[in-house]
Amino acid sequence: MRKIEVEPNKNGDSRVADHVPTIVEFMKANYSHKQDVSNLMDEFANEIRKRGKIHDWTKIDEPYRSMFYRDMCNAIEGKMSFLDGEWSKIHYEKLERHHLNRSCSEDVNLIDVIEMICDCVVAGKARSGDVYDITIDDDILKRAVKNTVEMLKDNVVVKGEQND
Repeated sequence: MRKIEVEPNKNGDSRVADHVPTIVEFMKANYSHKQDVSNLMDEFANEIRKRGKIHDWTKIDEPYRSMFYRDMCNAIEGKMSFLDGEWSKIHYEKLERHHLNRSCSEDVNLIDVIEMICDCVVAGKARSGDVYDITIDDDILKRAVKNTVEMLKDNVVVKGEQND
């Protein structure tokens, strides 16, 4: 994620303002804040777009594609449970972040949550016409929110301040 730079801005918030701002200072603060939020949301949206472009890459790229196809064919023919296959263990548990109910990383974030929801909706509509109820454990959602906040905080730099 690309860092965004924001101007110091105390004139739009009664909790931190050190004086009563003029209407010009007040409006400048509000326009600046609006643009800063827009810039951060644009960066967040770019991260979602990047994730969409690589979604399920383990179904496309070798050597995983061959594993996936083999395991899917064997499951269809009743030779094995798909979830017991070699590809499934790699896809769900190691290489794809969005299968939150099977394997959830400590650094789960809302991009993972959004990808999971999009995946479930599209797969359900395209495959059976039904979208099953999507449930994600409350602890996972809380951790995703917390981790997303930290990710965003790490990518906002206030002009003129020392930043790591």
